[in-house]
Amino acid sequence: MSQLDAAVDALEGRLEAPLGRRRGPRGEGPFKGKKVVGEVFDRVTVHAIHSMIREGTLAGVNGAVSAGKESVVFWASGSRGEDIALKVYLVATAGFRRRAAYMEGDPRFGRVRGGTRPMVHAWAQKEFKNLWRARSRGVRVPRPVAVSKNVLAMEFVGEGGVPARTLSAVRAGRAEYEGAMAILEALWRDAALVHGDLSGYNLFLAAGGVMAFDLGSAVDTRHPRAIEFLKRDIGNVTGHFVRHGLEVENPADVLARVTR
Repeated sequence: MSQLDAAVDALEGRLEAPLGRRRGPRGEGPFKGKKVVGEVFDRVTVHAIHSMIREGTLAGVNGAVSAGKESVVFWASGSRGEDIALKVYLVATAGFRRRAAYMEGDPRFGRVRGGTRPMVHAWAQKEFKNLWRARSRGVRVPRPVAVSKNVLAMEFVGEGGVPARTLSAVRAGRAEYEGAMAILEALWRDAALVHGDLSGYNLFLAAGGVMAFDLGSAVDTRHPRAIEFLKRDIGNVTGHFVRHGLEVENPADVLARVTR
């Protein structure tokens, strides 16, 4: 058995339980060529994770903690025992085709050709770079650790494998509103980025305050639709807190203040 085959078996056994998958007879397993298991794992993905383990980025993968239309997030362990969030972008989804506008209009990236898989790999690289840029400018986002193919490793925000709650799941108040707006403004002014998909669903209530995540959609402020995306982010965040009965700043005033 090759090292990669051993890694496939180990990951399949470790991860099939949290994903609710059942293992078939020996020799009839789901890792065949580019076939995707439960829309999450194929050989390329497993190889990327195995490479992170071999290089010392990861010590192991514990299990799935959240799943969406475009990715599944796992709780993993780093080489020093630290908690790592392992985000696996789904290679068997058509969702990324609708994300082309967030890539092609960004001057940092060219047109991605060749189908869904190259787009997914480019998206993982994009989120990694966005996290690094934002984090290095002091914006409250998870610390990026590594990226390979469609797998992104970053700081796990939470404790004991339980992710921090998002603002969509709590009764958010004035402090959370101010924290969310501070992130929105810091992204534009300090990191020259617009989140592009900001809402209560991708703002953590973390230790020390609000933290933004899911920066794959974030674009450079030179993007031709940057102002449009910024207006939408402001509207989404404002609407969230209005629904919680909070008195908030007029979105037009927020836009003027952020971009002045």
